[in-house]
Amino acid sequence: MGAEGKKVAIVGAGAAGLFAGCFLKKEGIPFVILERGDKPGRKLLLTGHGRCNITNNKSPKMLKDGYHEAGSYIYSAISSFTPEDAVSFIERELKVKLKEEENYRVFPVSDKAESIRSALVSYIGSENIVTGFCCIDMDKTEEGFVVISDRGDKVEASEVILACGGRSFPETGSDGTGYKVAESMGHTITPLIPALASVEVSTKDREFTSAVSGVSVNADASLFCDRKKRATGTGSVLFTHKGLSGPAIMELSREIPRNIASSEGWIELDFTPHRSDEELDRELLQEMEGHPDSKITTLASRYVPSSVADKLGERAGVTDLRAKMVTKNARKELLKVLKHLPFHIDTPPAYETAYVTRGGVALKEIERKSMGSKLVPGLYVIGEMLDIDGVSGGYNLQAAMSEAFIAVRDIME
Repeated sequence: MGAEGKKVAIVGAGAAGLFAGCFLKKEGIPFVILERGDKPGRKLLLTGHGRCNITNNKSPKMLKDGYHEAGSYIYSAISSFTPEDAVSFIERELKVKLKEEENYRVFPVSDKAESIRSALVSYIGSENIVTGFCCIDMDKTEEGFVVISDRGDKVEASEVILACGGRSFPETGSDGTGYKVAESMGHTITPLIPALASVEVSTKDREFTSAVSGVSVNADASLFCDRKKRATGTGSVLFTHKGLSGPAIMELSREIPRNIASSEGWIELDFTPHRSDEELDRELLQEMEGHPDSKITTLASRYVPSSVADKLGERAGVTDLRAKMVTKNARKELLKVLKHLPFHIDTPPAYETAYVTRGGVALKEIERKSMGSKLVPGLYVIGEMLDIDGVSGGYNLQAAMSEAFIAVRDIME
């Protein structure tokens, strides 16, 4: 089926909505993008710390492992429009040169997210984007749909693509309103949790993190809730004034329950994950015997930055002690903070600082090969509105592009 008789309404001008607009434009299908804010692509400007990590150039088989429980579900989409396809489209159609960096991450050569955003808007054409349209409701008609704004404005469409975003960074427009629209059409919304977010720690533990704010370490980070290990992440951990951040911590944030304040929860850091407690103890003992006049925190700086070693020394009660003065019990205390350093969590991560949202429109109600609603013919749901969240490194934007592609392909067919 071609463009005749069609006009597609895309609700939301985030990454998913903008790419859907691009694919519709390329196929010659009339469309309009309805954006609640005054500027399209606002959240896109935040991605990759302003550089826009647009995709991750792994094969779909490798990529799907980064989508947690939704890996098998998303595989059809990312196989239909692969990272290679994304790079080709952006460079050939949008005329934005890209580069690949460490861990297969892909960025614009300009290192500016604005390069991607402005290219998308230019390709789509400003005449196809309506700003200031906050969709709050939608009616299904015999001809298609009527999309209704909070001011009573109405737009008729043959098909609708919901791309309203999740609840993360609500100041960019993704405040969760889209979920209510999906619910009004009969869809189920799974519980929402901030994901890829920093974690604030207790006031007591914040004394540690603020003292070494800005310092990164490589560590295993394990989340405990009610004294049970719930999840583990590995990689870079960044200390901040309020707590912990960095890829390993942000990956754990999706597992922190919203009621964490009513249960005992903490994140435990292991700065020597490739050594057992016994191996590290033997190693420390050898170092102490070989350097009896060295400060014990100097020896500890073999495993962590010196500023962190000093704070660990305070935690272990061995500050300023020379190796020859350290007792067996004191050595055990140092071992404990090197392998099992806890940071207690009093409040769950905030949506305001989360890059994505875990939860959303239930996947069992959406066709994986088209992103079409199983409940409402002609309705499609893509992007962060879905119960799909990926790890950091270009995974979430690739999912948005792939979902947009297969939704448009289905509209064409």
